[in-house]
Parts: sequence; C-alpha cells; structure tokens
Amino acid sequence: MRNMVLFAASILTLGAPAVGQTPAENAEIRAAAQAFDDAQLHGDRAVLERMLAPDFLLVRGSGRIGGKADFIAGFTDPKSHLEPFEITDRLFIRPSADTAIVGGEARVRGTDNGKPFAEHFRYSDTFARRDERWIVVYTQVTPLPAP
Repeated sequence: MRNMVLFAASILTLGAPAVGQTPAENAEIRAAAQAFDDAQLHGDRAVLERMLAPDFLLVRGSGRIGGKADFIAGFTDPKSHLEPFEITDRLFIRPSADTAIVGGEARVRGTDNGKPFAEHFRYSDTFARRDERWIVVYTQVTPLPAP
C-alpha cells in the first residue's frame, strides 16, 4: 500500500510546477528540450556542443557510461541517419528553478552503416541552468520491447 501511495503522489506531482515557477520558465525548458531533440535528429554538432555540459554523462541501456564526445559522435556519424522520431508520454519535472528532468518514451528508426535499425526506449534528460542557459548534464536510456 505504501508503494501505491508513493506512486500516486509522484504521478500527481508530474504536472505540478515548482514553487515560484512561471509559465515563461516552463516555456524555456520545453524550448530547450525541443532544441536538444532537433539537434539529435539533424546531427547538429554545434548545437549539441552548446547544449551538453562539459561533465555530461550518458547511461546507455546496456549500462555502459559515456560522455559528451561519445554522445555527439553517435549523433553526427555520417554513416548513420535518423528518421523523424516519435516521443510519447512526455514529462517535464521541475525539482527546482535551475533544474528540470525531461523524459518520455521514444521510438527511433534509421540506418547505421547502411543497415536499418529500430529502437524503443524510455529516457530521461536532466537539464541544469548554468550561466543563464539550459544545458543537459545527464541522460539515461532504458530499452523497452521492440515495437
């Protein structure tokens, strides 16, 4: 029963803004998340360089940990191509004015070295406001059964 209460409480807080959070602040993090998604889709190295913290960490579904260079290399490899991807169950959580967690369920398709691939996973990106801009400090990916 205790777990159900904690689960219900967490669901109720997903849409709740952090204390003192304004609609403009919500818009800022939503815009940053969209820019991050677009940079991945289009392999935009310059935007990814700007949006990832120097100390960025990526935890892949296999448990392997990578960093900023690893993440950027994966999205800018000229032998790889992503199709527009679908994100469902998107969530935005603001634990504080300067942090946000953006997550969802994604279905991604494309080609890697000419071979097609399809992935289905749940992810979370942790954003932090540093020097007056939103950057990604941590990403975790959890594989889900193939679509």
